[in-house]
Amino acid sequence: MKKFYFLVMLFSILNASSNPVGVKFPTIKGISLSEKSVTFPDDLNNQVTVLSVAFKQQAQYCINSWADEFLKKYGLNQSVLYYEIPMLGAQWKMARNWIDGGMRGGVPKPLHDFTVTYYGPLKKYYKSLGINDKSDCYIYVLDKEGIVQGYFQGYSKPETIKDFFKLIDSLND
Repeated sequence: MKKFYFLVMLFSILNASSNPVGVKFPTIKGISLSEKSVTFPDDLNNQVTVLSVAFKQQAQYCINSWADEFLKKYGLNQSVLYYEIPMLGAQWKMARNWIDGGMRGGVPKPLHDFTVTYYGPLKKYYKSLGINDKSDCYIYVLDKEGIVQGYFQGYSKPETIKDFFKLIDSLND
C-alpha cells in the first residue's frame, strides 16, 4: 500500500504545473490569421503584452470575458500589445488551412494580426505555463522583456479585471 501512495505522490509531483510568474515566457512560434509568422516573446518589440492562451475551442468564451474588457480600455492602440494564441496539437497541422480559414471567418478582421495559431507538441507548455485545466483559458501579462509578471486562469470577474488593469498600468508607466 505504501508503494501505491508513493507512486501517486510521485506522479502528482511530476505532473504538477509550475507558476510561470517571474519566468521568461516560453518560445512559441505560430502564424497569425493574416498569415504573418510570429515568435513569442521575441516579436513583442519590448512592449507590455497580454497573451491569451487556450487549448480547447470552448475556452474562447473565457478569453472573450477578458478580451472584451481589455479592448474597451486599451483597444488595439499598440501601447499594450494583445494576442490570442490558440494552441493545437501537431495532429491538426494537416488541417491548418481549414481551421485557420474557419477562424478568419469568426474573428473580426482587425484582430487577424493578433490571433496567432500554434500547431505542434503541447506537453512542454503545460508545465511551463502553469496549465492545470486544458479546457480553461489562461491570460499572461508580460513585461517589456517578455517576463511573465502575472497570470490569470478562468473567466474574468470584476475583482480580477481590476487586478489585471492595475498590473498592466504599473508595467506601462
